[in-house]
Amino acid sequence: MTSRRSALVTLHITVLLMGATGLFSQLIQLPAWDITLYRTWIAVFGLFGWVIWREKTVLMAARRDYGRLILLGVLLGVHWITFFHAMQVAGIAIGMISLYSYPVITVFLEPWIKRTRIDWQDVVSGLLVLVGIYLLVPEFNLSNSATQGVFWGVLSAFLFALRNVLQGHWFSGVSAARTMSYQVLVVAVCMTPLLFFTTYEPSPNDVLLLLALGIGFTAVSHTLFAHTLRYLKAKTASLVACLQPVYGTLYGVLLLAAIPALSTVVGGVIIVSAAIYESVREHRAAGKG
Repeated sequence: MTSRRSALVTLHITVLLMGATGLFSQLIQLPAWDITLYRTWIAVFGLFGWVIWREKTVLMAARRDYGRLILLGVLLGVHWITFFHAMQVAGIAIGMISLYSYPVITVFLEPWIKRTRIDWQDVVSGLLVLVGIYLLVPEFNLSNSATQGVFWGVLSAFLFALRNVLQGHWFSGVSAARTMSYQVLVVAVCMTPLLFFTTYEPSPNDVLLLLALGIGFTAVSHTLFAHTLRYLKAKTASLVACLQPVYGTLYGVLLLAAIPALSTVVGGVIIVSAAIYESVREHRAAGKG
């Protein structure tokens, strides 16, 4: 199996893991800020422990890498906060699917940053995703919770797209675990002062859920995703990752009895179609490479 095909398989496994992330926004009885803070500190210890054990060092090759990792960490942290807030405002389905406007952003952002030509097929896939997002919004009224959720989801999408493109552009030759270690550390340090202002205290059940979220669905899943960016273009990874809201919605239906509206389902089908199309294209390209 080629590196690109292996990365594609890893990407699909990662998306399956990430799809369950939305459940935690409903199961953990804490605000989005608190959830993000706790999950990142748990991920910090897990990731740095893994890197020290496997790679024997956590140092980066160049001093400028640390500045770049700080920027990526800030982008990742604000992305997480806005993402969880979107799901808490509008529900798992709308919050997760609206996030997946980020392939549209990536399709145009990656060629601009990497100075490459835009592929018209990627533009078509991106526009399909945009149509799917449009179907999620019942009305363009900011007093509507669904519209608010889409707004926060799209903002989160922009931050995630920018972070992914820069991650692949700057650190294609560095292990994903090492770069993710620094990024989650930045998020954790920046958010720690919030502990002095929060009035919420996690219950024993919340602690168990936070451990699962921090290790399995943050440290592991995001490291795997960053790993795929060493072999796949950011736009390919982003379009394939559009399967995440489908998994998230299915998890919500099966475990929380959260039934999405028909327009949400139709929008999701359009988004998934674009993801499958891009996945097949990349699979064929890997076979030729």
